[in-house]
Parts: sequence; C-alpha cells; structure tokens
Amino acid sequence: MLETGCKYYKDEAMFHGFIPHILGTRFDILLIHSDAERLNRLWFHIINELERLDKILNRFDPQSEVSGINKHALLSYIQISKELEEILQLCQYYYENTFHLFDITLKDFSKIQIHDHQRISFASSTISLDFGGFAKGYALKKIKRFIEQENVNHAFVNFGNSSILGMGHHPYGDSWKVSFLNPYNQSLLNEFNLQNTALSTSGNTLQYTGHIMNPLTSLFNEQRKASSIISTDPLEAEILSTVWMIANKEQQQLLTENFKDIQATLYLSLIHISEPTRPY
Repeated sequence: MLETGCKYYKDEAMFHGFIPHILGTRFDILLIHSDAERLNRLWFHIINELERLDKILNRFDPQSEVSGINKHALLSYIQISKELEEILQLCQYYYENTFHLFDITLKDFSKIQIHDHQRISFASSTISLDFGGFAKGYALKKIKRFIEQENVNHAFVNFGNSSILGMGHHPYGDSWKVSFLNPYNQSLLNEFNLQNTALSTSGNTLQYTGHIMNPLTSLFNEQRKASSIISTDPLEAEILSTVWMIANKEQQQLLTENFKDIQATLYLSLIHISEPTRPY
C-alpha cells in the first residue's frame, strides 16, 4: 500500500500532502484554500492518479506496464493501453522536435514500431523504454489540471526538488520563491519567482556524475554543470532541462526556435569546495 501523509492548517488555510516515494522520488504539495473538504477530495484524486501513472511508467516495478513491454516487445507485438499509446506519440513529437536529443530509449526511438490497434514492437534487442526524464513532468501537467478543475488558485507542487509547479502565489508573497543550489557546494546558483509556471532542473552531482547520456553519441555527460528551464508547460520544462545538459550551442539555438516560451539557463564549471563557507 502506498505510504502517504497530509495535514490541514486551518489558520493559514493551507493543506500539505506528501508521498515519500512515487515515480522514483518524493512528492510534496501545498494547496491554499479555506475549504478543507475540497482539498481532501483533491488530494485523494491526486494520490490515485500518481499511483495509476506509476503502474504505467515505472520501469523499476516488475508489474508495471512499461516493465512488461521491455520484457516482451522484442518477441512479439504487445498490446498497450490507450494512454501509453498517446504517451509514445507525445514522446515521438519531442524526439523529433529536440533533434533526437530526447529519447526514451537512449538508443534510437525509431526502433519502436507503433502498429494499429494499440500494439507496439521493438526492432532491436538493445531497445527498452525509460520514462525517467518524462514521467514527473507528465504527472505535473495532470495534477495542474486537477487543481484547476477544483478552482484552487494557489498551489505549490514539488517532485524531488527538481520538477516544480507554482500556481498563483504563496499566502505571504506575490509568488512562490524557489532557490536553486549548486549541487557541489550548496551555494546559490539562482532564485526563481514562480507564478503559474513550472521549473525543472537537471545536472550532475557529487553522488551522480555521468548519469545523463547523449543518445546521439552514447556518451555520458560528466561535466560539472547544471541546467534550469522555466515554462508554463511542466512537461516541456522536464524534457528540456535534461536536453539542455547535452545540447551544444548550435542545438540550443535551434531548440529555442522550436520552444519559444521557455527560459533556459545553463550553469557551467560548478566548483566543489570540501568545506563550503557559509554567509553570516
């Protein structure tokens, strides 16, 4: 059974819900509204939706839909759900519009063969599906719609401090303020004021260096750098934050022409200090 927690703070009209582990990370949400019953109902819908998406997209769950595909799609046609078919079509769109830098196979998306009647197969034994750079943004987009449908105007949604959505503003401010820290020494890289926008960040860390692979070269990026993307579309922010880590300057220029409504930043030559100084 999925572990969850929540609490409503009546004086602040603030609801906090959390899931320690879903879609490979921690999930937190703040909802601002005076109707506690409405917020509890919304939280129930969000929990169910995240559980449902996890059962489709989590490749580490042997019972998930994507795990079944990865096991059997090379041997024969595999029947897939309507939603997964739509997800694959969406991934194909981003594969083409990022010049193949976004690729859920990390090899060659064109080896996924999408057939009639919701069936797919793999044309290569090296192909498998990995929605790690997609699922959180896709879920954020779904959650955003749920929040809007319940007429909740102010909310803050956070997947693992790397995929974030700010709707409306904090009760004591005009936005949701988010700090982006240098993963090597915890110094401040940037500060964002989110208001009806999503933020996604990507990068290497001391613990996870070389985990982002360029599917065109099969080389892992081991540079000490990070990226951030601001967009009104949580899914585009999620996808492009990883793409920006591996794109060269020419590719980044082309990407800004395809995705005109984003704010992209690349942070280069991040420095590690064994004992970082702290301001007083």
